[in-house]
Amino acid sequence: MNLLIFSNKFIQYIKQIVRLEILIFLILILLSIYSYIHIFTDNLFSEYSFNELFINYQAGLIRRGLLGELFWQLDKYFSINPKIFFGLIIFFINLLQIYFMYNICKNFKSFSLFIIFILFSPQLLLFTIYDENIYFLKDIFVKFTIFFHGYLVLKFNEESYVKLLKNVLIPIITIIIFIHEYQVLFITIHILITINFLKSTNQLRFSIKYYLYLIIPTLLVFIFIGNEDQYEQLNNILKIYNVQVHPQLGGGLINLLGGFYKWHFFYFSYQDFINLFLSIFLSIIVPFIIFKNLIFEGVIVLNRKIKNHYWMFFIPTLTCFLALDHGRNISLIATHIFIFFMTLTVNKKKLLILCHKIHKNFNKNIFLIIFVFFYIFLWKLDQYAGFAIQGKETSIFKSSLFAELIKFIKFLYNFVDNYIFQLPNI
Repeated sequence: MNLLIFSNKFIQYIKQIVRLEILIFLILILLSIYSYIHIFTDNLFSEYSFNELFINYQAGLIRRGLLGELFWQLDKYFSINPKIFFGLIIFFINLLQIYFMYNICKNFKSFSLFIIFILFSPQLLLFTIYDENIYFLKDIFVKFTIFFHGYLVLKFNEESYVKLLKNVLIPIITIIIFIHEYQVLFITIHILITINFLKSTNQLRFSIKYYLYLIIPTLLVFIFIGNEDQYEQLNNILKIYNVQVHPQLGGGLINLLGGFYKWHFFYFSYQDFINLFLSIFLSIIVPFIIFKNLIFEGVIVLNRKIKNHYWMFFIPTLTCFLALDHGRNISLIATHIFIFFMTLTVNKKKLLILCHKIHKNFNKNIFLIIFVFFYIFLWKLDQYAGFAIQGKETSIFKSSLFAELIKFIKFLYNFVDNYIFQLPNI
């Protein structure tokens, strides 16, 4: 009984000190510092993701070329620093995602441990800082659209939503398709969110018609997928920036399939399989089970139109696993799963009942505290999901948030010491 009282007091203490706004602010600080380091220093610089941002249309129409073409045209007139140009765009999108996440999480403010679980999950907002190679990845544009869609669902009524879908979201998705073709694989999740949200049959019919416009950009990116000649031309054009585009761009689908086979069956090891399986389990399956239980408890409610078939809309997203860096793929799928479930109707009365039931049960309290502690501190998702490069041994079970907090403290010390006033030597 004393343990139960202690557990309840501990949960209440967490509620008092852990506010949604405080957690969001902490994430904002961490991402801002990492953005500063990536943009204005070379400490964490990685050619892997940065070079791909330069892909443009100077060698002909090609997938992923829109953002690079925008930079190319602006640079001709304004001589822009590419790291600052691309870096500030990505930083701004990160800020928007944090803002959208804050609004999406508001429905669950009374469930403190759940909010901590969401905000500090290694595959969501913090995925950007757990692997220094991925800050400049174009995946962030694909994630932005689902964050924005979730925000629209929670903030607007059906009539306003349909107008914004037509005039804002569909055009944004079209633009993102030309920045990163992965957006095509996740259109079905956007359709799923629309079907679940709209109750009016007429509104739903019109909305689905708007999605049909996306067939045009989808066809274009697969027609102009890229070839060896364009790859060579782009590399010659981009020499002025000391940039070389990844060879996979020139091989199209054949290189993609060849790389998939070689990566998984030539370099494959038992340890790689374990890491990959656990990454999928922790990033996708565990959250899915949690949300399924929230549905079972009546805390979140599915629209009857999709109640038994919603999982089918996620099938096209699995195509992204043809790419080799599975951490990115897992993060993309996990982000869409989280946003979809969190945009469902929340029964706040049943949520409070569930929280009360958990708080009264000592075993559940302790289990949830240990689980959340493990989940946010003792593992992390990297670019390859622990799938070792050419047989090198690795593991996903590494210090995650602890390590970043230590880095944060060191950064503050060095920043103050170098730019504000001299601190005592350590």
